[in-house]
Amino acid sequence: MTKRKVIKLGGSVWEQLDTRYFEEWKAWVETGNELLIVHGGGPLLSSYCEQEGIQPVFRDGVRVTTDGVLLGARRILAGEVQSGIVQQLNQAGIPAVGMSGLDGASVHGKKVKGLGAVGHITHIHPRLFTVLSTNGYVPVVTSLVTGEQGALNSNGDACAIAVAKAWSVDRFELLTDVEGVKVNGDYQSEITYAAIEAAIASGEIYGGMIPKVEAMMQAAQHGIPEVIIRSGKNVAAIGTRIKEELHERTTAHLSTY
Repeated sequence: MTKRKVIKLGGSVWEQLDTRYFEEWKAWVETGNELLIVHGGGPLLSSYCEQEGIQPVFRDGVRVTTDGVLLGARRILAGEVQSGIVQQLNQAGIPAVGMSGLDGASVHGKKVKGLGAVGHITHIHPRLFTVLSTNGYVPVVTSLVTGEQGALNSNGDACAIAVAKAWSVDRFELLTDVEGVKVNGDYQSEITYAAIEAAIASGEIYGGMIPKVEAMMQAAQHGIPEVIIRSGKNVAAIGTRIKEELHERTTAHLSTY
């Protein structure tokens, strides 16, 4: 039976990616399964904005997407970053096609008030993903989405989760720069919602790790059977799977994307 997997790949992780992932992904596709990659590229976009003299503006901790930032997202995320990923996948024997949520109007979003061209994802049309994947291609998707009046920039994790839900995937992987979720000094092979909440409350999970575990919880809440955070630097690392307590679905600590 064909299985589907979505991978969320951070832009900074791609630069340090363990190349053994190529072997894993190639084997997945060659055995008749389907794969889709959603990628970020925030650090490179930030560098672009700095070079162009575009001053970052934040509201409530969220970057405002000005016209200049949106142009940078097109050039860097949908251009430099994506073409590099597609090229390396093709060289590894994994036929890949770069696209964004604008292509085929696959991902739609609604403008978030006060944040410029930032879009909250409203719905997905996954047909183009399926057309590509069933013909042996891996869609490589960046999080520019279709708005009512043009392109919008969306949160990469939110885009990946929305795509995974709409595409009815069996597995969602979040590739990061850490080996998993650490609690009591040790990386956990499995973790429950309650344990995540307790670790956030105690300060064991903090900083940039909080949005990572929030993304895991969000994906699991959308009914994705298997959700795991893995190290992009080490394919052999076990990672951390989210283990949902029976019939308990909490929304505490979840961000609104």
